[in-house]
Amino acid sequence: MLSIRSLAFCSIIATLATVIYSTCPNRAIVAKKAVKFGVTFYTAAELQPILTCIEPQLYKDPNDTTTLISTGKSCVINNSASKAISALSLYSSFNSCTDLMALLDKLTKPFLTICKVPINKSVAVLNACKANTTIAAASKQDACINKMYGTGLAIVTKDNVNKYCTQLAAKMTSTEWGCCKTYAPKVVNVKLYKCYNITK
Repeated sequence: MLSIRSLAFCSIIATLATVIYSTCPNRAIVAKKAVKFGVTFYTAAELQPILTCIEPQLYKDPNDTTTLISTGKSCVINNSASKAISALSLYSSFNSCTDLMALLDKLTKPFLTICKVPINKSVAVLNACKANTTIAAASKQDACINKMYGTGLAIVTKDNVNKYCTQLAAKMTSTEWGCCKTYAPKVVNVKLYKCYNITK
């Protein structure tokens, strides 16, 4: 179970880094953009139910990072049965290189700091929609999440992702970065980003 949770966290980070944080047409666009930006472990179709699962917590309190990450892990676990064997193998291999969970814990705060501008803009749009939209609760959640996704989609580019990756690489030891470089190609198309070529 720990292995799938670890993969879940990685997947949430990848998704947030790509798009930041129903009649919700932007959900499908977010999933497609994640794949376009290099996510290979999931298809766009596989990402959509994960996003759908995360959205109620995201809508409820986008600032509660701890609960959001925990929810994200559960959503990935519950919507990734076909990936379980691959995830276990990946986790075991990565963990033999460096402690994956410790690394993820170490990078969470820097990631949120590095990405604070797009995150804050997206959350502001969500909160404004929640405060000013007067429609039925279920429809309101979809409408506001859709607006939030739209903001993230407009802000985040591949150049942004490369910048975030570069800054996160600076927070890692040479061993940690070496492990990431070894295993990242199994979940992301690293050829899209210059940061992959950083050496320590």
